[in-house]
Amino acid sequence: VSDRITVIRDGSTIETIENPDHNIDEGRIIKGMVGRELTDRFPKRKNVKIGDKALEVKNWTVHHQVYSDRKVVDKKVSFNVHKGEIVGFAGLQGAGRTELARSIFGKSYGKNITGQLFINGKEVHLKNEKAAIAAGLAYVTEDRKENGLVLSQTIRENTTMAKLEKICKHGIVDMDEERKVAEDYREKMHTKCPSVEQAVGNLSGGNQQKVLLSKWMFADPEVLILDEPTRGIDVGAKYEIYGIMNKLVEMGKSVIMISSEMPELLGMCDRIYVMNEGKIVGELEASEATQELIMSNILKDDQK
Repeated sequence: VSDRITVIRDGSTIETIENPDHNIDEGRIIKGMVGRELTDRFPKRKNVKIGDKALEVKNWTVHHQVYSDRKVVDKKVSFNVHKGEIVGFAGLQGAGRTELARSIFGKSYGKNITGQLFINGKEVHLKNEKAAIAAGLAYVTEDRKENGLVLSQTIRENTTMAKLEKICKHGIVDMDEERKVAEDYREKMHTKCPSVEQAVGNLSGGNQQKVLLSKWMFADPEVLILDEPTRGIDVGAKYEIYGIMNKLVEMGKSVIMISSEMPELLGMCDRIYVMNEGKIVGELEASEATQELIMSNILKDDQK
C-alpha cells in the first residue's frame, strides 16, 4: 500500500525506495534490511537422519486455566516428533497451540490435564517446569519480554538461569564459569552487545531472542519447543535462528515449531500438524504441504 518505503538498519536510514506502481517485491526490501540479497530465505539442511521418537503425546486433554469446564485442548490430540526432525504446528490465533505446548512443558498452563506423555519411549509424569527441564524438554515462549527473560538482569545471568546447577559449586554460582558460558553463547549466536554484562532490556528484539535461545540451549534439551521464535525480529536475525534450528536437529535433537507464518513452517519443517479449536485437524508431510492445503484443513473442520 505504500508509495515510498524507507529502510532503517542499526539506527541509520539505509535507503528510500520509490514505489509508485506498488510493484516492489519482498526480496528487494529484504536486501536493504540485511545489507545483502537473501536468495534463499531458509537455510538448507544437511541430509539429517530421522531417528526414533523423541517425544510422543497420546490422547491429551487440557482445560482452561480459569474456566475449568472449558476444554482448550481436546482429548483426541495425539502427535509425535522424532530425533533429527523439525515438526511444525500451524493454526489460526486461538487454535490451542500455545496451550498445548505449555501444558506439555511441566503443566505450566491448564487444569485437569490428562493423557500420556512419552520421552524416548518411556512414559513420564512432569509435575512442574523443573521436572520438564530435567526430563530434557525446553519451551521458548512467544512472549520473551514477559515470560522468557528478566529484562533488568544481564545477558550473563539470563543465559544460565534455566539450569544454574551446571555452573554451581556447593550451591554457589561460579561467576567466572557463568561469564565464560555467556561469552561462548554470545559468539555462537552472533549476539550484538557491548558485553555480557549488558542488561537484556537494552538489546534489540532479535538479540533478546538470541539470548532466550541461548538460555534454553544451555539447558541442553532433547526436545526444544519454539513458540513463535521469529516474531518481531528482522529477516537477518530470522535467518540466523533458522540456522540454529538446523544445527540442533543435525545434532540429533528434536524441534517443535509453533508459527503463524506459514512460509516459515513450509520452509523449515519436515512435517506440519494443523490445529483448530483445540484439535489436530490435519498432518502434512513437507513434500505435500502448501498454504492452501493448511487453510483447507482448518476450514474443512470449521464446516463440520
